[in-house]
Amino acid sequence: MPKTVLDALAHRGPDACGYVESEGVSLAHTRLSIIDLDSRSDQPMTRSSVTAVFNGELWNYRELRSELSGYQFTTEGDTEVIITALAEWGEAALLRLDGMFAIAWTEGDGVLYAARDRFGEIPLHITYRAVASELKALADIGEPIGTAQMLPPGAVARIDNEGCNVSQYHVQRAKTIRAELDEAAGVIRDHLDNSVRKRLMADVPICTLLSGGVDSSAIASQLPKGATAYVAKYDESSMDLRRAREVAEALSIDLIEVECTLPNRVDLAKIIRLIEMPYKAQVEIGWLCYQLAERIASDGFKVVYSGEGSDELWASYGFAYHGLKTQGWHHYRRALFLGQHQKNFPRANKIFMAKGIECRLPFLDPPLVDYALSLPQEAVQDGKQKPKAVLQRAYADILPESVTRRAKMAFQDGAGIKTAITETIESPTRFYRATYKSLFAEATK
Repeated sequence: MPKTVLDALAHRGPDACGYVESEGVSLAHTRLSIIDLDSRSDQPMTRSSVTAVFNGELWNYRELRSELSGYQFTTEGDTEVIITALAEWGEAALLRLDGMFAIAWTEGDGVLYAARDRFGEIPLHITYRAVASELKALADIGEPIGTAQMLPPGAVARIDNEGCNVSQYHVQRAKTIRAELDEAAGVIRDHLDNSVRKRLMADVPICTLLSGGVDSSAIASQLPKGATAYVAKYDESSMDLRRAREVAEALSIDLIEVECTLPNRVDLAKIIRLIEMPYKAQVEIGWLCYQLAERIASDGFKVVYSGEGSDELWASYGFAYHGLKTQGWHHYRRALFLGQHQKNFPRANKIFMAKGIECRLPFLDPPLVDYALSLPQEAVQDGKQKPKAVLQRAYADILPESVTRRAKMAFQDGAGIKTAITETIESPTRFYRATYKSLFAEATK
Protein backbone atom coordinates (compact mmCIF):
# COMPACT_ATOMS: atom_id res chain seq x y z
CA MET A 1 0.00 0.00 0.00
CA PRO A 2 2.55 2.73 0.88
CA LYS A 3 4.57 2.44 -2.34
CA THR A 4 1.41 2.46 -4.44
CA VAL A 5 0.12 5.62 -2.79
CA LEU A 6 3.48 7.37 -2.95
CA ASP A 7 3.86 6.52 -6.64
CA ALA A 8 0.36 7.81 -7.41
CA LEU A 9 1.11 11.16 -5.76
CA ALA A 10 4.79 11.51 -6.67
CA HIS A 11 4.10 14.45 -9.00
CA ARG A 12 2.62 16.45 -6.11
CA GLY A 13 5.75 16.13 -3.99
CA PRO A 14 9.00 15.45 -5.86
CA ASP A 15 11.26 16.55 -2.98
CA ALA A 16 10.63 13.86 -0.34
CA CYS A 17 8.19 11.13 0.64
CA GLY A 18 7.28 9.20 3.73
CA TYR A 19 4.92 6.65 5.22
CA VAL A 20 3.90 5.63 8.73
CA GLU A 21 1.37 3.39 10.44
CA SER A 22 -0.11 4.16 13.86
CA GLU A 23 -2.67 1.94 15.57
CA GLY A 24 -4.18 0.80 12.28
CA VAL A 25 -4.08 4.24 10.63
CA SER A 26 -1.78 4.63 7.61
CA LEU A 27 -0.45 8.06 6.56
CA ALA A 28 1.56 8.68 3.39
CA HIS A 29 2.96 11.96 2.09
CA THR A 30 4.92 13.32 -0.86
CA ARG A 31 6.54 16.68 -0.17
CA LEU A 32 6.91 19.82 -2.25
CA SER A 33 9.37 21.83 -0.14
CA ILE A 34 8.35 25.49 0.13
CA ILE A 35 9.07 26.53 3.72
CA ASP A 36 11.99 25.14 5.74
CA LEU A 37 13.58 23.11 2.95
CA ASP A 38 15.51 20.94 5.40
CA SER A 39 14.59 17.26 5.68
CA ARG A 40 13.65 17.88 9.32
CA SER A 41 10.32 19.17 7.98
CA ASP A 42 9.58 16.04 5.96
CA GLN A 43 6.30 14.26 6.61
CA PRO A 44 4.57 12.33 8.12
CA MET A 45 5.55 14.15 11.31
CA THR A 46 4.83 13.19 14.90
CA ARG A 47 4.75 15.59 17.81
CA SER A 48 3.28 14.74 21.21
CA SER A 49 0.34 12.40 20.57
CA VAL A 50 -0.37 13.61 17.02
CA THR A 51 0.96 12.18 13.77
CA ALA A 52 -0.05 14.12 10.65
CA VAL A 53 0.40 14.84 6.97
CA PHE A 54 -0.35 18.26 5.54
CA ASN A 55 -0.74 19.84 2.09
CA GLY A 56 -0.67 23.61 1.72
CA GLU A 57 0.65 26.57 3.68
CA LEU A 58 -0.17 28.30 6.95
CA TRP A 59 0.19 32.08 6.75
CA ASN A 60 0.00 32.71 10.50
CA TYR A 61 2.25 29.90 11.70
CA ARG A 62 4.76 32.27 13.27
CA GLU A 63 2.03 33.91 15.38
CA LEU A 64 0.68 30.51 16.47
CA ARG A 65 4.20 29.35 17.22
CA SER A 66 4.62 32.23 19.68
CA GLU A 67 1.32 31.26 21.37
CA LEU A 68 2.65 27.72 21.79
CA SER A 69 5.67 29.04 23.66
CA GLY A 70 5.79 26.10 26.06
CA TYR A 71 6.82 23.75 23.26
CA GLN A 72 10.42 23.34 22.03
CA PHE A 73 10.22 23.47 18.23
CA THR A 74 12.82 21.62 16.17
CA THR A 75 11.91 22.96 12.70
CA GLU A 76 11.35 26.37 11.08
CA GLY A 77 8.26 25.34 9.10
CA ASP A 78 4.50 25.39 9.53
CA THR A 79 3.84 21.63 9.68
CA GLU A 80 5.21 21.29 13.19
CA VAL A 81 3.11 24.27 14.30
CA ILE A 82 -0.07 22.68 12.96
CA ILE A 83 0.63 19.36 14.65
CA THR A 84 1.48 21.04 17.94
CA ALA A 85 -1.67 23.18 17.74
CA LEU A 86 -3.78 20.06 17.20
CA ALA A 87 -2.12 18.36 20.16
CA GLU A 88 -2.63 21.42 22.35
CA TRP A 89 -6.09 22.63 21.28
CA GLY A 90 -7.66 19.66 19.51
CA GLU A 91 -10.07 20.37 16.65
CA ALA A 92 -10.53 23.90 18.01
CA ALA A 93 -7.11 24.60 16.48
CA LEU A 94 -8.65 24.47 12.99
CA LEU A 95 -10.45 27.77 13.52
CA ARG A 96 -7.14 29.42 14.37
CA LEU A 97 -5.39 28.31 11.18
CA ASP A 98 -5.09 31.02 8.55
CA GLY A 99 -4.04 29.25 5.40
CA MET A 100 -4.68 26.88 2.53
CA PHE A 101 -4.63 23.32 3.74
CA ALA A 102 -5.76 19.73 3.71
CA ILE A 103 -4.69 17.83 6.83
CA ALA A 104 -4.94 14.18 7.82
CA TRP A 105 -3.90 13.08 11.29
CA THR A 106 -4.28 10.50 14.01
CA GLU A 107 -3.88 10.77 17.77
CA GLY A 108 -2.79 7.18 18.34
CA ASP A 109 -6.36 6.10 19.02
CA GLY A 110 -7.02 4.25 15.75
CA VAL A 111 -9.07 7.16 14.39
CA LEU A 112 -8.26 9.02 11.16
CA TYR A 113 -9.10 12.71 11.22
CA ALA A 114 -9.07 14.98 8.18
CA ALA A 115 -9.82 18.66 7.62
CA ARG A 116 -9.91 21.11 4.75
CA ASP A 117 -9.44 24.89 4.79
CA ARG A 118 -12.51 27.09 5.04
CA PHE A 119 -12.83 27.72 1.29
CA GLY A 120 -11.56 24.39 -0.08
CA GLU A 121 -8.45 25.78 -1.73
CA ILE A 122 -6.61 22.47 -1.33
CA PRO A 123 -8.42 19.35 -2.63
CA LEU A 124 -9.29 16.46 -0.34
CA HIS A 125 -11.31 13.46 -1.55
CA ILE A 126 -12.91 11.24 1.06
CA THR A 127 -14.55 7.82 1.22
CA TYR A 128 -15.98 6.04 4.23
CA ARG A 129 -12.50 4.85 5.25
CA ALA A 130 -9.82 6.91 3.46
CA VAL A 131 -8.85 10.40 2.30
CA ALA A 132 -6.49 11.58 -0.46
CA SER A 133 -5.62 14.72 -2.37
CA GLU A 134 -6.44 13.01 -5.68
CA LEU A 135 -8.83 10.29 -6.82
CA LYS A 136 -5.94 8.41 -8.42
CA ALA A 137 -4.47 7.68 -5.02
CA LEU A 138 -7.76 6.31 -3.71
CA ALA A 139 -8.14 4.12 -6.78
CA ASP A 140 -4.62 2.76 -6.40
CA ILE A 141 -5.30 1.54 -2.86
CA GLY A 142 -8.52 -0.16 -3.95
CA GLU A 143 -11.00 2.39 -2.62
CA PRO A 144 -14.40 2.55 -4.38
CA ILE A 145 -13.98 6.00 -5.91
CA GLY A 146 -17.59 5.90 -7.01
CA THR A 147 -18.41 6.76 -3.40
CA ALA A 148 -15.69 9.41 -3.08
CA GLN A 149 -16.67 13.00 -2.47
CA MET A 150 -14.82 16.22 -1.89
CA LEU A 151 -14.68 17.02 1.79
CA PRO A 152 -16.68 20.28 2.06
CA PRO A 153 -14.81 23.53 2.76
CA GLY A 154 -14.44 24.26 6.46
CA ALA A 155 -15.19 20.64 7.35
CA VAL A 156 -13.54 18.00 9.51
CA ALA A 157 -14.02 14.24 9.13
CA ARG A 158 -13.65 11.49 11.72
CA ILE A 159 -13.12 7.96 10.33
CA ASP A 160 -13.05 4.86 12.50
CA ASN A 161 -14.42 1.31 12.52
CA GLU A 162 -17.93 2.71 12.91
CA GLY A 163 -17.71 4.68 9.65
CA CYS A 164 -17.17 8.28 8.64
CA ASN A 165 -18.65 11.33 10.33
CA VAL A 166 -18.31 14.81 8.79
CA SER A 167 -19.01 18.08 10.60
CA GLN A 168 -18.36 21.77 9.99
CA TYR A 169 -15.80 23.63 12.04
CA HIS A 170 -16.41 26.80 10.00
CA VAL A 171 -19.53 28.08 8.23
CA GLN A 172 -19.39 31.08 5.92
CA ARG A 173 -22.21 33.22 7.28
CA ALA A 174 -24.28 35.50 5.08
CA LYS A 175 -24.34 39.10 6.27
CA THR A 176 -24.90 42.55 4.78
CA ILE A 177 -23.10 45.82 5.38
CA ARG A 178 -23.69 49.31 4.05
CA ALA A 179 -21.04 50.71 1.73
CA GLU A 180 -20.68 52.94 -1.30
CA LEU A 181 -18.64 51.94 -4.35
CA ASP A 182 -15.70 54.25 -3.65
CA GLU A 183 -15.49 53.22 0.00
CA ALA A 184 -15.73 49.53 -0.87
CA ALA A 185 -13.01 49.89 -3.52
CA GLY A 186 -10.57 51.25 -0.96
CA VAL A 187 -11.26 48.49 1.56
CA ILE A 188 -11.03 45.77 -1.11
CA ARG A 189 -7.66 47.09 -2.26
CA ASP A 190 -6.32 47.10 1.30
CA HIS A 191 -7.49 43.52 1.85
CA LEU A 192 -6.11 42.21 -1.44
CA ASP A 193 -2.80 44.00 -1.06
CA ASN A 194 -2.41 42.51 2.41
CA SER A 195 -3.33 39.08 1.10
CA VAL A 196 -0.73 39.19 -1.68
CA ARG A 197 2.02 40.33 0.68
CA LYS A 198 1.07 37.66 3.23
CA ARG A 199 1.46 35.00 0.53
CA LEU A 200 4.99 36.10 -0.35
CA MET A 201 6.15 33.83 2.47
CA ALA A 202 8.40 31.15 0.94
CA ASP A 203 11.96 29.86 0.87
CA VAL A 204 11.74 29.33 -2.90
CA PRO A 205 11.16 31.64 -5.92
CA ILE A 206 7.63 33.00 -6.54
CA CYS A 207 6.03 34.13 -9.80
CA THR A 208 2.53 35.03 -10.98
CA LEU A 209 0.11 34.42 -13.83
CA LEU A 210 -0.86 37.53 -15.78
CA SER A 211 -3.76 37.25 -18.19
CA GLY A 212 -4.21 40.99 -18.60
CA GLY A 213 -7.52 40.97 -16.73
CA VAL A 214 -8.07 43.06 -13.64
CA ASP A 215 -7.87 40.05 -11.27
CA SER A 216 -4.35 38.90 -12.14
CA SER A 217 -3.21 42.48 -12.77
CA ALA A 218 -4.30 43.59 -9.29
CA ILE A 219 -2.28 40.74 -7.79
CA ALA A 220 0.75 41.58 -9.94
CA SER A 221 0.61 45.21 -8.82
CA GLN A 222 1.68 44.18 -5.30
CA LEU A 223 4.71 42.16 -6.35
CA PRO A 224 8.19 43.72 -6.27
CA LYS A 225 9.42 45.43 -9.42
CA GLY A 226 11.27 42.96 -11.57
CA ALA A 227 9.01 40.10 -10.52
CA THR A 228 8.29 37.45 -13.15
CA ALA A 229 4.87 36.94 -14.70
CA TYR A 230 3.67 34.38 -17.25
CA VAL A 231 1.04 34.73 -19.96
CA ALA A 232 -0.29 32.11 -22.38
CA LYS A 233 0.48 33.01 -26.00
CA TYR A 234 -1.65 31.16 -28.51
CA ASP A 235 -2.95 33.99 -30.71
CA GLU A 236 -0.60 36.95 -31.20
CA SER A 237 -3.59 39.27 -31.50
CA SER A 238 -5.44 37.92 -28.46
CA MET A 239 -6.82 40.38 -25.91
CA ASP A 240 -5.05 38.68 -22.99
CA LEU A 241 -1.62 38.94 -24.55
CA ARG A 242 -2.01 42.60 -25.51
CA ARG A 243 -3.26 43.65 -22.09
CA ALA A 244 -0.68 41.57 -20.23
CA ARG A 245 2.07 43.37 -22.11
CA GLU A 246 0.61 46.73 -21.11
CA VAL A 247 0.39 45.72 -17.46
CA ALA A 248 3.92 44.32 -17.38
CA GLU A 249 5.29 47.54 -18.83
CA ALA A 250 3.29 49.71 -16.41
CA LEU A 251 4.40 47.69 -13.38
CA SER A 252 7.99 47.03 -14.51
CA ILE A 253 7.41 43.28 -14.41
CA ASP A 254 9.31 40.71 -16.45
CA LEU A 255 6.70 39.05 -18.68
CA ILE A 256 7.37 35.58 -20.06
CA GLU A 257 5.18 34.75 -23.05
CA VAL A 258 4.62 31.00 -23.18
CA GLU A 259 3.90 29.62 -26.64
CA CYS A 260 0.80 27.42 -26.29
CA THR A 261 -0.38 24.91 -28.86
CA LEU A 262 -3.83 23.75 -29.90
CA PRO A 263 -4.61 20.50 -28.06
CA ASN A 264 -5.65 17.25 -29.68
CA ARG A 265 -7.78 14.55 -28.08
CA VAL A 266 -4.81 12.88 -26.40
CA ASP A 267 -3.74 16.19 -24.86
CA LEU A 268 -7.20 16.91 -23.49
CA ALA A 269 -7.59 13.38 -22.12
CA LYS A 270 -4.33 13.91 -20.23
CA ILE A 271 -5.72 17.10 -18.68
CA ILE A 272 -8.92 15.34 -17.64
CA ARG A 273 -6.87 12.68 -15.89
CA LEU A 274 -4.83 15.34 -14.10
CA ILE A 275 -7.68 17.54 -12.89
CA GLU A 276 -10.13 14.63 -12.42
CA MET A 277 -13.17 16.49 -13.70
CA PRO A 278 -15.02 16.69 -17.05
CA TYR A 279 -16.22 20.31 -17.11
CA LYS A 280 -15.55 22.10 -20.38
CA ALA A 281 -14.16 25.33 -18.95
CA GLN A 282 -11.94 23.49 -16.46
CA VAL A 283 -10.47 21.21 -19.12
CA GLU A 284 -9.70 24.00 -21.57
CA ILE A 285 -8.29 26.31 -18.91
CA GLY A 286 -6.37 23.31 -17.60
CA TRP A 287 -4.70 22.80 -20.98
CA LEU A 288 -3.39 26.36 -21.07
CA CYS A 289 -2.31 26.24 -17.43
CA TYR A 290 -0.52 22.93 -17.93
CA GLN A 291 1.64 24.48 -20.63
CA LEU A 292 2.29 27.46 -18.38
CA ALA A 293 3.19 25.08 -15.54
CA GLU A 294 5.72 23.25 -17.71
CA ARG A 295 7.55 26.51 -18.47
CA ILE A 296 7.27 27.82 -14.89
CA ALA A 297 8.77 24.61 -13.54
CA SER A 298 11.58 24.61 -16.09
CA ASP A 299 12.43 28.17 -15.03
CA GLY A 300 12.87 27.03 -11.43
CA PHE A 301 9.76 28.48 -9.79
CA LYS A 302 7.83 26.45 -7.22
CA VAL A 303 5.08 28.94 -6.31
CA VAL A 304 2.69 30.84 -8.59
CA TYR A 305 -0.11 33.32 -7.91
CA SER A 306 -3.48 33.07 -9.67
CA GLY A 307 -6.68 35.14 -9.59
CA GLU A 308 -9.13 32.29 -8.97
CA GLY A 309 -12.13 33.21 -6.83
CA SER A 310 -12.50 36.82 -7.92
CA ASP A 311 -15.25 36.23 -10.50
CA GLU A 312 -17.39 34.44 -7.92
CA LEU A 313 -17.03 37.22 -5.35
CA TRP A 314 -18.44 39.77 -7.80
CA ALA A 315 -20.78 37.41 -9.72
CA SER A 316 -19.15 38.69 -12.90
CA TYR A 317 -19.93 35.67 -15.08
CA GLY A 318 -22.48 36.23 -17.81
CA PHE A 319 -24.55 33.28 -16.57
CA ALA A 320 -24.79 34.83 -13.09
CA TYR A 321 -27.65 37.11 -14.13
CA HIS A 322 -30.28 34.39 -13.81
CA GLY A 323 -28.91 33.07 -10.53
CA LEU A 324 -28.85 36.52 -8.98
CA LYS A 325 -32.41 37.14 -10.09
CA THR A 326 -33.79 33.87 -8.72
CA GLN A 327 -31.61 33.31 -5.63
CA GLY A 328 -30.69 36.79 -4.54
CA TRP A 329 -27.47 38.80 -4.48
CA HIS A 330 -25.94 37.55 -1.24
CA HIS A 331 -27.14 33.94 -1.31
CA TYR A 332 -26.15 33.34 -4.93
CA ARG A 333 -22.62 34.74 -4.62
CA ARG A 334 -21.94 32.83 -1.42
CA ALA A 335 -23.07 29.56 -3.04
CA LEU A 336 -21.18 30.30 -6.25
CA PHE A 337 -17.95 31.04 -4.37
CA LEU A 338 -18.09 28.08 -1.99
CA GLY A 339 -19.07 25.77 -4.87
CA GLN A 340 -15.61 26.26 -6.38
CA HIS A 341 -14.17 23.82 -3.83
CA GLN A 342 -15.15 21.19 -6.42
CA LYS A 343 -14.19 23.11 -9.57
CA ASN A 344 -11.85 26.09 -9.95
CA PHE A 345 -9.88 25.63 -6.74
CA PRO A 346 -8.97 21.93 -7.10
CA ARG A 347 -8.32 22.40 -10.84
CA ALA A 348 -5.84 25.19 -10.10
CA ASN A 349 -4.16 23.06 -7.46
CA LYS A 350 -3.98 19.81 -9.41
CA ILE A 351 -2.85 21.20 -12.74
CA PHE A 352 0.10 23.08 -11.22
CA MET A 353 0.95 20.39 -8.70
CA ALA A 354 1.26 18.04 -11.68
CA LYS A 355 4.52 19.91 -12.31
CA GLY A 356 5.50 20.40 -8.68
CA ILE A 357 4.23 23.98 -8.38
CA GLU A 358 2.11 25.38 -5.57
CA CYS A 359 -0.69 27.67 -6.76
CA ARG A 360 -1.67 30.42 -4.30
CA LEU A 361 -4.98 32.27 -4.56
CA PRO A 362 -4.92 35.73 -2.90
CA PHE A 363 -8.64 36.32 -3.46
CA LEU A 364 -9.30 33.52 -0.94
CA ASP A 365 -8.10 35.49 2.09
CA PRO A 366 -10.77 35.35 4.86
CA PRO A 367 -10.98 39.12 5.59
CA LEU A 368 -11.29 39.83 1.86
CA VAL A 369 -13.93 37.13 1.31
CA ASP A 370 -15.94 38.13 4.39
CA TYR A 371 -16.02 41.76 3.32
CA ALA A 372 -16.67 41.12 -0.37
CA LEU A 373 -19.58 38.74 0.23
CA SER A 374 -21.14 41.27 2.63
CA LEU A 375 -21.19 44.14 0.14
CA PRO A 376 -24.49 45.29 -1.40
CA GLN A 377 -24.79 45.00 -5.15
CA GLU A 378 -24.50 48.75 -5.75
CA ALA A 379 -21.12 48.77 -4.00
CA VAL A 380 -19.78 46.06 -6.33
CA GLN A 381 -21.32 46.55 -9.75
CA ASP A 382 -21.90 49.64 -11.88
CA GLY A 383 -24.68 48.32 -14.07
CA LYS A 384 -24.72 45.08 -16.07
CA GLN A 385 -21.71 46.15 -18.14
CA LYS A 386 -19.40 46.64 -15.14
CA PRO A 387 -19.84 43.68 -12.78
CA LYS A 388 -16.33 44.17 -11.33
CA ALA A 389 -16.58 47.92 -10.82
CA VAL A 390 -15.36 47.72 -7.22
CA LEU A 391 -12.12 45.97 -8.21
CA GLN A 392 -11.63 48.08 -11.32
CA ARG A 393 -12.02 51.27 -9.33
CA ALA A 394 -9.73 50.00 -6.59
CA TYR A 395 -6.78 49.79 -8.99
CA ALA A 396 -7.66 52.57 -11.44
CA ASP A 397 -4.69 54.67 -10.30
CA ILE A 398 -2.08 51.98 -10.84
CA LEU A 399 -3.24 49.81 -13.75
CA PRO A 400 -3.73 50.85 -17.40
CA GLU A 401 -7.22 52.11 -18.23
CA SER A 402 -7.48 49.43 -20.92
CA VAL A 403 -7.40 46.88 -18.08
CA THR A 404 -9.61 48.61 -15.51
CA ARG A 405 -12.26 49.22 -18.17
CA ARG A 406 -11.93 45.82 -19.82
CA ALA A 407 -15.06 43.66 -19.97
CA LYS A 408 -15.06 40.25 -18.31
CA MET A 409 -13.64 37.57 -20.60
CA ALA A 410 -13.08 33.89 -19.84
CA PHE A 411 -9.44 32.79 -19.81
CA GLN A 412 -9.80 30.44 -22.76
CA ASP A 413 -11.63 33.16 -24.71
CA GLY A 414 -9.09 35.83 -23.84
CA ALA A 415 -6.25 33.59 -25.00
CA GLY A 416 -8.12 32.84 -28.24
CA ILE A 417 -8.23 29.06 -27.90
CA LYS A 418 -11.86 28.30 -27.10
CA THR A 419 -13.19 28.66 -30.64
CA ALA A 420 -10.18 26.87 -32.10
CA ILE A 421 -10.87 23.79 -29.95
CA THR A 422 -14.50 23.76 -31.08
CA GLU A 423 -13.38 23.84 -34.70
CA THR A 424 -10.91 21.00 -34.13
CA ILE A 425 -12.97 18.65 -31.95
CA GLU A 426 -16.60 18.01 -32.70
CA SER A 427 -18.81 18.42 -29.60
CA PRO A 428 -16.02 19.09 -27.06
CA THR A 429 -18.37 18.87 -24.08
CA ARG A 430 -19.51 15.39 -25.09
CA PHE A 431 -15.91 14.34 -25.63
CA TYR A 432 -14.84 15.57 -22.18
CA ARG A 433 -17.65 13.72 -20.45
CA ALA A 434 -17.04 10.50 -22.34
CA THR A 435 -13.31 10.67 -21.64
CA TYR A 436 -13.90 11.24 -17.95
CA LYS A 437 -16.18 8.22 -17.81
CA SER A 438 -13.58 6.06 -19.50
CA LEU A 439 -10.83 7.24 -17.13
CA PHE A 440 -12.89 7.22 -13.96
CA ALA A 441 -15.64 4.76 -14.84
CA GLU A 442 -16.22 3.70 -11.27
CA ALA A 443 -16.64 7.31 -10.16
CA THR A 444 -19.60 7.80 -12.50
CA LYS A 445 -21.67 4.77 -11.52
